[in-house]
Amino acid sequence: MQCLKVCHMTSNHSPEDIRIFHKECVSLAKAGYQVYLVERGETYDKDGVHIIGIGSTPANPIKRMLESAKKVYRAALSVDADIYHFHDPELLPYGLKLKKRGKKVIFDSHEDFPAQMKDKPWLPGWVRNTVSSVYRKYETRVVRRIDAVVTATSHIAEQFTGRAGKIAVVNNYPKLDDIVFHDSPFTDRAPMVCYAGGINELRGEKIMIEAMEQVDGTLIIAGEHEKAQIGDKVKYVGKLDRAGVNDLYSRAVAGLCILKPIENYYYSQPIKMYEYMAAGIPFICSDFPGWRTTADESGAGICVDPANVPEIRKAIVSLLSDREKAQKMGINGRNYVISHCSWSGEEKKLLHLYQSMKDA
Repeated sequence: MQCLKVCHMTSNHSPEDIRIFHKECVSLAKAGYQVYLVERGETYDKDGVHIIGIGSTPANPIKRMLESAKKVYRAALSVDADIYHFHDPELLPYGLKLKKRGKKVIFDSHEDFPAQMKDKPWLPGWVRNTVSSVYRKYETRVVRRIDAVVTATSHIAEQFTGRAGKIAVVNNYPKLDDIVFHDSPFTDRAPMVCYAGGINELRGEKIMIEAMEQVDGTLIIAGEHEKAQIGDKVKYVGKLDRAGVNDLYSRAVAGLCILKPIENYYYSQPIKMYEYMAAGIPFICSDFPGWRTTADESGAGICVDPANVPEIRKAIVSLLSDREKAQKMGINGRNYVISHCSWSGEEKKLLHLYQSMKDA
C-alpha cells in the first residue's frame, strides 16, 4: 500500500502544539502516514513525525504573518507532500498556491477567525469589523478551492456551511493517555484551585485574582503571560510540561475557566475544561450556552457570570468547603469524558477524512 506523505504547517502555534503535533500528527504517523510538521523552532524527529523548524518568529503579529508564513511555505514546499494541512489564517494564500500545484490541501480552523478578529487587541477598534469582513471574503475564496476544512467545534463548522465543499469536525478533546486521573482524597489536598492555559485579561486573569481576595485558599496559574497581574493569593508557575500539568491537577480541588463573553469564546470548547474533567477535578466556568450544557450533562461543573466577582468567589468557596461534593463532581467529569469527549473518537474522524482524500 502506498505510504502517503503528509505535511502539517503552522507559522503561529508553539512548537509541539497539543492539537497539531500530539494529536493530529502523531495519530497520522501511527496510522502509517509519512508525516512532516513545519513549525517555528528546531528540526528533529519525534514520535514518528519529521519536524522541520524555521527558527524563531517575529513577536510583531504583522511581521509574523508576512515573514514567517513565507518561511513555512518554502519549507513545506520542499517536502513535496501529497497532502498539506495548514493551521493559521495567514497561510491561506499559500494553501491556494499549493492547490494550484496539484496538491490536496486542508485548512484546520481552530477558531472562528472572522469573529476572533473583532477582538484582536493589536487592531484599532474602528477597523476590526472591516478587517473581519474582508478576511471572511478571502477565506471563502480559498476554502471553495481547496479540498477540505477541518474545524475544532461544530459551531465553527456551521460558519463554513455553504462556503467549503468538505467539512470535518475534529473536536479538540483530550488524549486520556496523557492526563492522569487522580483519585487521592480531596480532603487531604490544600485549599487550592488552578488555571492552566494561555492567560490574559480576556481569559479571566484579572477577575480570577479579584475573586480570590476573600477566599481562604490559593490560585495557581500555569501558562504563558507577558506581564503577570499581582495578587496575594495567586501564584504564577509559568508554562508547564505535561508532567507538570498533571502534578498541578493532582493537587487542585477545582479548575477555573472564566473567559470573558467575547464572540469567539462564547461558542468555543476550551480544552482545559475537558482536561480538568479527565484529571478528576470539577470546573468553574463562564455561563455560556455550550459550556452550561457540558456542566449540566456531566455534573462536573458550576457555571458563573464571568463579570460577577462575588458569584465566582461563592463557587470557589463552595468547592473548597465541601471536598466530598467536589470529588464526586470530579469523578462525574472523568466518567463523562471517557464516554463522550476523548481524542480516540476524534482521531477516527481525522483518519476517515484522510482515507477519503487518499481514495479520491
